[in-house]
Amino acid sequence: MKPAEPLVQWLADAEAPVSLVCFHCAGGSAQSFFAWKQAAAGVCELYAVELPGRSRRLREPFARSVTEVAAAFAEQCQALPDKPLVLFGHSLGALLAYETARVLLAQGMRKPVHLLVSSRQSPDWLPVCAGLPALNDQALRDYLANLAGTPREVLANQAMMDLAVPILQADLELILGYRHTHVRGLDIPVDAFGGMGDEQVRFESLGCWQRVTEGGFSLRMIEGGHFAVMQQPQVVMARVRVIGDGLAAAEGQHRRPSPAAVRGD
Repeated sequence: MKPAEPLVQWLADAEAPVSLVCFHCAGGSAQSFFAWKQAAAGVCELYAVELPGRSRRLREPFARSVTEVAAAFAEQCQALPDKPLVLFGHSLGALLAYETARVLLAQGMRKPVHLLVSSRQSPDWLPVCAGLPALNDQALRDYLANLAGTPREVLANQAMMDLAVPILQADLELILGYRHTHVRGLDIPVDAFGGMGDEQVRFESLGCWQRVTEGGFSLRMIEGGHFAVMQQPQVVMARVRVIGDGLAAAEGQHRRPSPAAVRGD
């Protein structure tokens, strides 16, 4: 699979010091991040990936494996502006962001500096089906109805539900078909976020993201359920700002001449 336009740049901020690429949840789309524009202003140049089979990529067949998707997204990330790259993923998107980071780090050409994840168990968490519904039509419809992130207009529209259910099923099949086979952890920091009221993803499973990185780890829980972080983008942007400020400070320190050079020794 080689997607035509998986990355959607919708906030063109040439002065922003960091690029943030966001990966949506199962059943979602790049539009999930359109509401992040205000929070991102002045903090990052914002991108959102688009899985095939929906929205702008509606005519494309659904993705069949996380590995395939990650390779395609990594290729697109190579073409982004030359500035520090941070990846963020929510729910299924966290898994996609993680595997995309692995591809980029292995290639060594455009390494992300940080991975941010929310509302998803660590990639090595078993069973992979934890918190997921059965893949029959009624179970998927009930799942959508019980998710706080499903728009009311979708739930009330039979035609929209008929479109949403196959998309959700295809995305959940990506998760069910995934197997974590990596031995070494990432060499970049990972920050995990979760909702204290999330019935699908518990604190313990979020904390296990620490097992897949050697670059440092933090976990922050906030008020709300499974979509708490998506509904509070300022939480993510505050962290991205800290990351950008830290990189700028390190760059300034690196460029500062030594005392001997200043004296002319």
